Amino acid sequence: MSPNKYLTLLLLFTLSCSSSKHISTLVSSTYDEVSNQTTYNVLPLGSVVIPGEWTKTTYNDVSNQQNFTMSNGVSTAIAINQASIYPFYQPQLSTHDLVREMYKWDAQYFAEQLGTETPILLEDSTQHFIIWQILSEPKGIDNYYLFGCENGIIFTVFLNAKEWDIQEKMNFLQTAYRNKTVGNCCN
Repeated sequence: MSPNKYLTLLLLFTLSCSSSKHISTLVSSTYDEVSNQTTYNVLPLGSVVIPGEWTKTTYNDVSNQQNFTMSNGVSTAIAINQASIYPFYQPQLSTHDLVREMYKWDAQYFAEQLGTETPILLEDSTQHFIIWQILSEPKGIDNYYLFGCENGIIFTVFLNAKEWDIQEKMNFLQTAYRNKTVGNCCN
């Protein structure tokens, strides 16, 4: 292939990534025995590293959420998406406002569809994340979410770990978010 054709392909790829609302991604997950961590990559958006060995299970095409389980039955799910794909997205929103809008949008869905309570447990406006709970004691629902945003990319980490205490759950979510890698495609 001639150099001009390579330049043309590179230009088309660059323009398609920068001007479209949604970009193509390459997804993978790997477990590292030495560090005892599982890494979930969504290139070029970023990655999240979670402590322990996790097995991929189902994938939700609507939310782009990859589900994982541990051998003890604990489950988690991770999604890494461009902020611009969400219906609440407005380019003028600050990073933390995007996190707040993500929480409002998803919490409203769970409250309306499942009749759950959705309290915020921790909000960090410096690191731009919210940890919140999806709770319905009569229905046996007690799940946790972390929503965070950086560089136009929204990270969500879900956790269902009934046998863990609240501090273990909060630590897991914060560790996962702090162990993220942020791509530079979407700002």
